[in-house]
Amino acid sequence: MAGTDSRKQLLTLIRDFAAEKSHGERRVAGLQKRIQELQSEMDTANAELEESKRSKEATEQELKGFEVELAMNEASIQTLEARNSAIQREISVVGSDLEVLKRQLY
Repeated sequence: MAGTDSRKQLLTLIRDFAAEKSHGERRVAGLQKRIQELQSEMDTANAELEESKRSKEATEQELKGFEVELAMNEASIQTLEARNSAIQREISVVGSDLEVLKRQLY
């Protein structure tokens, strides 16, 4: 009987070991699958990140273009304002000259 108990214990031990091994293999397979899923998510996130970086760079370039255009418009406005002031001064001088001529004529 002692031999039978030892044999049963050995078979139970082998069965338990096989069950543990099988459980461990399933866990490893599950973890490998999860790693693949996470790698896929990371690849997608990296692709989105790169696209966002390209979009940001394009937007920054566009902004620089707008800033240049704004600076040019501001310079143009200053030039036109100076020109308008000069024309107004000239109109004032011509108006004064006209008044002087009118007084001389009348």
